[in-house]
Amino acid sequence: MGKIIISTIYSGHAIKVALSKLGADKLILVTDEISHPTKENAVAELKQVFKDVLKIDTLKINSYNLSEIAETVTKKIDEEFKEGNEIVLHLSEGRKTTFLALLFAGFLRKEKVKGAYYITEETNQLISLPLIELSIGETKKEILKQIEKGNGVAKDLKEKLDVNQSAVYQHLQELKKEGYISNEEDGLKLTELGRIMIL
Repeated sequence: MGKIIISTIYSGHAIKVALSKLGADKLILVTDEISHPTKENAVAELKQVFKDVLKIDTLKINSYNLSEIAETVTKKIDEEFKEGNEIVLHLSEGRKTTFLALLFAGFLRKEKVKGAYYITEETNQLISLPLIELSIGETKKEILKQIEKGNGVAKDLKEKLDVNQSAVYQHLQELKKEGYISNEEDGLKLTELGRIMIL
């Protein structure tokens, strides 16, 4: 069993502080697919500085696709948790979209994440971020999954889920109101939040 930090990255400064305050056996850096010299230099420097004491891996992501980032990170959390590792999120560096996606991943896997932290730029203070439970009922979640597959017609949902049609309509209204789905010209579609909720 080891301690894993999954971290956003930009310059690497806050990561060094987080490592000194939190300790870790392995560091997983969530970084852009697209080349970014500052981040690449920071990854190279961290690997050089900690080469004898810390395993460092990277997760390549599209930093503007929240649901894709959250999916990548939740899979990594699941994998590390299955190995018996303690998982911590560090969210001080990088793009705000990446920060949000990692936080959503922490919400979705709250029972598997020990904590989420931010390091202040001015004083290097470690701030613990709250991890709330982000969940919806199983029927609503299944409706979202069916819509993702292209099955967004109420009649079809009624048959696939074995619930009455009025309940399906009620769930659809609530899912729209809560921001999980939207009406598009070609039918119901998941919003970014809807895609995150089915992870």
